[in-house]
Amino acid sequence: MKEKLPNIYEYNNFRKYLADFQNAKKVTDKRFNKSNVCKLLGLPNTRSYFNDILRGKKITSVFVDRFVNLLELTSDEEQFFRVLVKFNQAESPNERELYFEQLISLNKTPNKVLSKELFKYYSNWYNSAIRAILNYYTFSGDYKELAKKVFPSISVAQAKESVHLLEKLHLIEKDDEGNYQLTDNSISAPEYIRNDLIKQYQMKCLDLAKNSIIKNGSHPQTIATNTISISNEGYKRLEKKINKFRSEVRSLVHKDEHTAEKVYQLNIQLFPNSN
Repeated sequence: MKEKLPNIYEYNNFRKYLADFQNAKKVTDKRFNKSNVCKLLGLPNTRSYFNDILRGKKITSVFVDRFVNLLELTSDEEQFFRVLVKFNQAESPNERELYFEQLISLNKTPNKVLSKELFKYYSNWYNSAIRAILNYYTFSGDYKELAKKVFPSISVAQAKESVHLLEKLHLIEKDDEGNYQLTDNSISAPEYIRNDLIKQYQMKCLDLAKNSIIKNGSHPQTIATNTISISNEGYKRLEKKINKFRSEVRSLVHKDEHTAEKVYQLNIQLFPNSN
């Protein structure tokens, strides 16, 4: 029985691909365990390297070459794998965006994975803002007025491109009177793009928050920061509180009996500030 190996083009995380590949190989070759993978990579005295990679350890260019040989990739698959590693290990937003665009161009199944339209939606913060604005603003084609509704302001060309993209993704549609309406009240990213693509979007939203602090205009805003020290158990309780609050926010928005009047950005960050 020949093992069914995972399709590299269906992944946007090389570590997940490596884990699935190893599990698939092990079905027909019991020797293909994590320890033996280390030997196949030229590390006879190390049993933890492969596990370390799966847990987040960076992979060097030397071992990228060794993994390519181990995985027996075609030339096209090899190119995709190399860019995927660079994308996952990129340390700056510009790097990530550069490699993400390369992944899109190299992907053999763009309609299923890493679609260009989805990338465009999440790479520009104003697409979600315009979609939210159209939830209460009657829009039939005046892009100049629509662009003014967005804060910070965007160009007419950006507003037009965004509406066309939303329509192409079936997130909005015209009603019988020619006005755009939302097709769904709430949306979420597909599982296969959630991790890395959402990170791109979140970085754009954090830039918005930064600009809001700097400009500090007449728009109402509530911005607070807290640096805390807490136990692991305390962190878990805090995480549950945050998730409960996010759920309450979604419920409040969904059940709001009044007509929407403005679009707000709500960002919540909880991350380590010490080693």
